[in-house]
Amino acid sequence: MNTNVPTHGIGAADPLLPQAAAWVEALRAQGEEILLYPISRLQREFRIGYSRSCALVEVLALDKYWTIAVAEDGSRYARLRLGEAE
Repeated sequence: MNTNVPTHGIGAADPLLPQAAAWVEALRAQGEEILLYPISRLQREFRIGYSRSCALVEVLALDKYWTIAVAEDGSRYARLRLGEAE
């Protein structure tokens, strides 16, 4: 499990960030490579609002836990980074 806590972006000061990073690591350990609707998933997992979830998604992407992409139908998904985040 990655022990580094993300340090970039507007969500970097969020006290929930270490838990969100650990959640992504757990998903990766379970073999998930694609996470559909990452903003909604964070909202449901941690019972937080849209803006806070967006900030966490952004900082996790900046710190290379995942890459956010848009499918042809316009839905967003996260491609989990294989290996540990830098």
